[in-house]
Amino acid sequence: MKKMLVFSNGEKIGDGIIKLPLLNEIHRRFPSHRLIWVTNLGPTVYNHELKNIAQKYIYQIIEKVNLKPFFWQNISSEYNFDKEHYDYIFDTQKAVYRSLALKRIKCNHFISATANGIFSTIKNDTKKINRNYYLDDLLNLLDLIKFKERETNFKVSIPIFLEKQLSKLFNNKKKYIGIAPGAGEINKIWPLEKFIAIGKYYEKKNFKIVLYLGPKETKIRKKLINEFPDSIIPEEILDGFSNIEVVMGSTKFLSCAISNDSGISHMLSTNYCPLIKLFGPKESKKFTPDSKLLQTISSSDYNSKDVSVIPVDRVVFEIDNILKHYV
Repeated sequence: MKKMLVFSNGEKIGDGIIKLPLLNEIHRRFPSHRLIWVTNLGPTVYNHELKNIAQKYIYQIIEKVNLKPFFWQNISSEYNFDKEHYDYIFDTQKAVYRSLALKRIKCNHFISATANGIFSTIKNDTKKINRNYYLDDLLNLLDLIKFKERETNFKVSIPIFLEKQLSKLFNNKKKYIGIAPGAGEINKIWPLEKFIAIGKYYEKKNFKIVLYLGPKETKIRKKLINEFPDSIIPEEILDGFSNIEVVMGSTKFLSCAISNDSGISHMLSTNYCPLIKLFGPKESKKFTPDSKLLQTISSSDYNSKDVSVIPVDRVVFEIDNILKHYV
């Protein structure tokens, strides 16, 4: 049985969603290998909130193994790696002591970017390239094991049973626009009144509003419900799935979505519907994958770090343009 161990220090929601194309690329390039996902100290959303989506790619998940770098200690205090052997170990983190500990596990090939790749059994002879989107570094590391042209139109795999439930919620004769007005950091939030203006504009064009609200956005929820009494909040309706999976699955039914630079924006980046992300004060390139269906508008376009300077007219223009070409 061929096996590949992928090692990380755990994935939170945003990181886990961003890495889904990596899981897909591993699955495409190594279809006969069983993928074993191992975390050191933290948990991974692949075993929790994204479990139904990740199970297509991952054979086994081993969390919080707490690896030890010293030869007089067991490799792991939580899992017996002594009798394990892997074709490949793919190290996705860069802490030296963790990579040293990971090297103690038997394998044919060890791939790591730690210390400029000094621990790797397959070396990267090419010059280091400055990349904008950080997932590119991991995909480049995977290229060392087996190069293959990357799938540029990757779409997150939505479980069939989830899609069936969502199809009962969305009417295929109606058009829907998703609005995600929140963010974890206040300085990333475009003014709520502007989101409402966008929603009102498209309601007049016979679009139904779909709201995506985080657990800390209870204060604005009531106002939005008052403004859009016919709106849908999918994760508050469906049971039996994580909120993350519901949000991601619902994108198959949207004509377009708009969000701040937030965790929910990652959930909406499934490539099933166009998404417009509003940025400020951070620069958009480092946090946005290359996709024809993902449009960014940054406050830097207006020589400012304040996201609120982005005008409603600009957002309407971009949405109309997307609807014209992709819907």
